[in-house]
Amino acid sequence: MQAAKNHDLRVLGIMIGAALFFATTLLVSFFGIIVMIKELNIPGSEGPNYLMLGLVPPSAATFLLFTKGLGRFL
Repeated sequence: MQAAKNHDLRVLGIMIGAALFFATTLLVSFFGIIVMIKELNIPGSEGPNYLMLGLVPPSAATFLLFTKGLGRFL
């Protein structure tokens, strides 16, 4: 019983850590994309299309974190 509880707590900690990792990389990525849009003088009508590119690095990084980094611990 205690071993199952420890495993559940460990999985919960990993999930919270992964969510924080995704949120942090998402904010950094969006900040970088916003700076890029401003520096390259991209028109306002095309800005949201480029902003969607900010979702790619955090999604890919979180996927790699789960498959390569945390997969062996789950």
